[in-house]
Amino acid sequence: MRVGVVGAGVMGRGIAAASAVAGHEVLLYDVIPGAAQTALDEIEQGLARWASKGRITEAEAVLARGRLRAAGALTELSLCNIVVEAVVESLEAKQQVFAVLEDNVGTDAILATNTSSLSVAAIARGTAHPERFLGMHFFNPVSAMDLVEIIPGPATGSAILAGAQAFVRSLGKTDVVVRDSPGFLVNLAGRALATEALHIVQDGAASFRQVDTVARRNLGFPLGPFELMDLTGMDVNYPVTANLFEHNFADDRLRSTWYHRWLFEAGMLGRKTGQGYYEYPERKTGPSAQDVPEPSGTVVPAVAVAGEFAKLLRGWLSEREVPVTNSVADAELCLVAAEGLDASRTAAVLGTDPRRTVALDLLDPEGPITVLMVPPGVSSEAVGALAEHLRRHQDVEVIADTPGFIGQRLLAAVINLACDIAQRKIAAPADIDTAVRLGLGYPRGPLAWADHVGPKRIVRILDGMFEATRDPRYRCSPWLRRRAAAGLSCLEPDYEPGTPLSRL
Repeated sequence: MRVGVVGAGVMGRGIAAASAVAGHEVLLYDVIPGAAQTALDEIEQGLARWASKGRITEAEAVLARGRLRAAGALTELSLCNIVVEAVVESLEAKQQVFAVLEDNVGTDAILATNTSSLSVAAIARGTAHPERFLGMHFFNPVSAMDLVEIIPGPATGSAILAGAQAFVRSLGKTDVVVRDSPGFLVNLAGRALATEALHIVQDGAASFRQVDTVARRNLGFPLGPFELMDLTGMDVNYPVTANLFEHNFADDRLRSTWYHRWLFEAGMLGRKTGQGYYEYPERKTGPSAQDVPEPSGTVVPAVAVAGEFAKLLRGWLSEREVPVTNSVADAELCLVAAEGLDASRTAAVLGTDPRRTVALDLLDPEGPITVLMVPPGVSSEAVGALAEHLRRHQDVEVIADTPGFIGQRLLAAVINLACDIAQRKIAAPADIDTAVRLGLGYPRGPLAWADHVGPKRIVRILDGMFEATRDPRYRCSPWLRRRAAAGLSCLEPDYEPGTPLSRL
């Protein structure tokens, strides 16, 4: 196949290199004179590095470089079977590219835009033959990211879609077909983790470090949300977040916080500027403002347990050699489990004294990090003594009172938004999980994660957070609630109206 790539920037170079390594002849064009040839020189160096690391052989590197050629004009792409545009994110600029290409390529050639934020339909509106046009969203770096989102336009023909899928698979990558909507799939799904982390800190519940620690060690994310935002930079993630919030008509589940915008406006963009949520090159790792002072050498207080998880809590404490008393009235502390609610509300429901009640997150009771949640008015000395004792067995984070702890809030937000993406038919349920795993690097697909934890449990957490806050960002997705009520997997697709009974 002969592949044309328009735009010799980072994405264009990546697409061109991947195509050449896969055996395709590639023509690379850029409007800036000499830019395409410079890009080919850089690709050649990259191929040599791949060969030195054993990713490809020396012979494969030489063959791939031989398949690459710079084009001096768009008209030179006339014999290409597929042309992928990767120019600046400007609707006008992209429409101009395709206006020239349409008059010069064959009638069966595939025309694809690599846009990450613009509507494919809006770009297609300026084309004379929208039936051969679609979106083909590669991720950066192309060499390392296995996912490509394919976004059909309103008139994209089935043969064009099939040809685009075949091309992506020829590169050794995985394609998912995604509905043309703001953020497509991956950029939209990725908003939940970051924005919920921001709201946890804004609520005064935990520090940046505590949120990142729980996200990495208990939930298994490769980076904590604040570490990730500092890595990508506020100049990237804040505008994307603000754009998706606006284009989804102010959906509360996509709402960021004032501090996110403040860092962006202050130019504290993360690693690239030396200051973001953390300072660089040395990251601060000292205690957060929310950490409870812990006295040394004090005797751990006797703890009572209460609520529906009392038996589990008693066993958990006994395994950690914490003295458990049967008298809630005489205990210095009362340990409860809270799902979706804060410790104060849980104490009110159970009738325990909120000034002596501490909550344990049972989302993963055997996880690397034990998270204790403390309402106002509880003795810091008693909590500190309990936390110091528990640290003999595992790490402990002590946070302020908040509905849903840290892990429950992050996970419920990720799952809830993914369920809404399925509800809106942006992609098939299984494709949502594939895209999130490959595009965002999450340890599980969010719908499969919901099944693992239990849809009913996630509904309970969301309903508890909504009851406690009345914040619309915690309204439960109908997709999730229906499957929880029916005992179905969150990967179960909706019934399609008009489907013949023989196909059900």
